[in-house]
Formats: sequence, structure tokens, C-alpha cells
Amino acid sequence: MVILDMQFLWLYIDDLMGKGLEWNIILELMIYASANWVPLALPLSVLLASIMTFGSLGEKNELLALKAAGLSLFKIMKPLIFFVFIISVFAFYFTNSLWPVANFKMRVLLRDIQNTKVALALQPGVFFKSDDFAIRIGNKNKNGNEFTDILIYDHSNMGKQPLGAWSYKKDPRDYKRVIRAKKGKLINPEDKSKLELELIDGYMVQEWDPKSFKDSKTPFTRYNFDSSVISFELNAFEFERSSETSYERDKHLLNLNQIFILNDSLNIERVKQYEKIEKVLIKEIKLLKDSNESNLSRSENQLHSIVHQQNKSGLNKDYKVAIKKLDQLGNYLKIAKAKENSAIEYLTDLKIEWNRKFTLCYAVFMLFFMGGPLGAIVKKGGLGWPVITAILIFLVYFMLTRAGEEMASNHNLGPYLGMWLSAICITPISLFIFFKANQDAKIFDIEWYNKLASKILKK
Repeated sequence: MVILDMQFLWLYIDDLMGKGLEWNIILELMIYASANWVPLALPLSVLLASIMTFGSLGEKNELLALKAAGLSLFKIMKPLIFFVFIISVFAFYFTNSLWPVANFKMRVLLRDIQNTKVALALQPGVFFKSDDFAIRIGNKNKNGNEFTDILIYDHSNMGKQPLGAWSYKKDPRDYKRVIRAKKGKLINPEDKSKLELELIDGYMVQEWDPKSFKDSKTPFTRYNFDSSVISFELNAFEFERSSETSYERDKHLLNLNQIFILNDSLNIERVKQYEKIEKVLIKEIKLLKDSNESNLSRSENQLHSIVHQQNKSGLNKDYKVAIKKLDQLGNYLKIAKAKENSAIEYLTDLKIEWNRKFTLCYAVFMLFFMGGPLGAIVKKGGLGWPVITAILIFLVYFMLTRAGEEMASNHNLGPYLGMWLSAICITPISLFIFFKANQDAKIFDIEWYNKLASKILKK
């Protein structure tokens, strides 16, 4: 789990560094991220633990002693089966209730962190840029609060109206300015909500809006000052928690009850859409109202009589109107078909998420019935052979799971078949190994296969 958490940390390291985040915020994010790795870590842990446990029992001849006492492998495994069943129930509870909440909170917290700007850090010769200003200093003292050769590009007041005597719309002086000063120092550096600088011996070039002064010979004004104080708001640089109610939950962040409700409401909307299409077709195509052949033939005769009574110009006009209505009707049906395809894809995704709630708990049970008998047959414990075997088996399980999920998402397989593909492939193998181990069959003994092959060849 720690290795998987480190993978997440390195993936989002650029979003976390340099923003002055508290340690509890990062810890909370890592806890939420850990929930994403449980569907990977839990089956692998059960598989590895079962292989190591029964392999160690077999290596120390403890399984042999238990079988000599009249206990079969199934009876030996009964207490662990009950324990693994409890783990499977927890896995279902986790995927249905805990994981959607943790994943949703992680996404909201990660979005808040990504929206937080990098903390203010003034380095000599480097521009620090924000949405409202850019500042560069030449040098700074050891304490980092006094600077020399200061250059500031300020456009924080663009589109904003100053208070006081200049409080009227479209003030041409309210555009942007360039400020230079020989010296400066921070005022109240403990206040992280704003940047206040006292500038000494400098000048400010105030640029006017060129749209308001197209013909002016003085497009900017220069002010010299001995001492001046300038302030910038830094609210965007502080981490702020947003409300979770402002975010919409995706389909993979829902529990079973929410999936059922969403599925029913979507099917109701589809029925309403079908009824709406039927009404539009009947309204636009009058012949669809007549269901029997007599009414249909009577309507056709009326149409033929109307066509013969009209002149050529009237017919051309009617044809153009009919073609226009058919085009409109075709466009309406295309939009309705696109909505229906989108609804079917969403329903498929809901079925995939519904099956996902059960696949993890079944995988725990399935891999336990493979790992335990496998360890009992091979009779090797420790961290050598069991680890390699568990990783190889888990890789096969993981690839089948991902392949089935992708094929279900791409509609190459049905949602039920795709999500249960790994279970369908591995369950027979698990049962075969379990029954062979329960009968003390030597399915991994090379000598047994050599003897069997020699017997067959002799015949």
C-alpha cells in the first residue's frame, strides 16, 4: 500500500510543491488516495497470505500431521474460510459505501489544491508572476524582507473602479502601470493575505487605455516618488476548502441505492422520449394516424385528387414545404437517436459500476481458494516462491479484469460478461486446484508426470 501511495504522490508532486500546504492537508489527501488502492492491494494480500500460510504449514509437515489425524484440507481451511468471508463482506461494504465517498472527497480536495497558486517566493533576478502582477527584485538581504532594484508590472486594477474622486465608469487612468524603485521592504510580512511593499526612490509609469485616448499625444503619465506603499491581494495563494455540494458525483462515485435510483429515472426519461417521438411523427405524418388498410387507401385517394387539382406552381411550393418538414423531422430524429445512444452508454456504465461492487468481494474469495490449496501442494513458505507465484497469478487476474472492463466499456462485451471475465476464467482453475489438493494429488510433481508419461508410452 505504501508503494502505491508513493506512486500517487509522485504523480501529483507538481500540484503539491511550493504551495505552503499544512501537513494535515497532505495527510488527508494521502488517506483518501489510499482507498483507491484497496481493490488492488486486498486481493493480492489475501492471495499472498494464503500461499505463505499453507506453504509454511506444508513445509513444516504440520499439514501432514493434521491430515493424519483425519482432517481433510477443507476442514483445515474452514476457520479461514469464515475469516475470508468476513473480509469479503467488508470488501463489499468498502466498494459500496466507503470507496465512493473517499474517492469523491479526494477529487474535491485535489481540485482545491490545484486551484491554489504557488506561494509567494521572491528570488533575485527571477520574475514572480500572478494573475494581477509580476515582480522582480535585484537583490535581498539575509532576512529576506529588504530588496534593491525592484521592478513591478501591475495590472491589478484593469476593469476595476477605484474609490473616491475617480469613481466613475471607464476611467482611462484605470489601466496598467510599471513601477521601478531603488529600494523597498516588506510591511507586515506575517500577513499572508496580501503583499505590502514600501518603495523608496523610484518612479511609476501609468499607462492609459488606448481606446479612450486614441488621438492623445500623452498616452502615459510618469510619477516620481521618494516613498510609496503598494499593496496586492494574495487571497488566491491561500488554500481554501470548497463546498462538496457544488460538485456533481460521477457514476463511479455512487452506491448501489443511488445507481438503482439513477437507472430508474433514466429509463423513465427514455420512455417519455419515445412517447414524444411518437407524437411528433403522428403530428407531422398524417397517414400514420390511420391504422387499417381502408382508411389508408382512402387517404391516398384524397392525396391523389389534391395533386391532380393543383397547378404546377402550387405543387412545387407544396413539395418544397414537404421537403423542408422532412429535413426538420430527420434532424429531430438524429438528435433523438444521439440522445438514445448516450443514454444506452450511460446505462451500460451504470451496469459496470453495479457489477464492480461485487467483483472485489468475489475476487477475495476466489483467490483465497486458489492460494491456500496451491501452498498446500507446493509446500514452500517464506518470501521467495510464494511472492513470485502470488504476483504472477495476480497479474493474470488484473489483466483479465482490466481487459474485461475495457471491452465492456467499448461495448465489445456485455457489462456482466466483461466485469466477471476474470472470475469466469480463474474460478474453474481455483476449484480444480482445491479438489486436487483436497485429494493430495501431485499436480506439480514433475516425477509424477514423468511416470505417467512413461506408462502411456509403454502402452
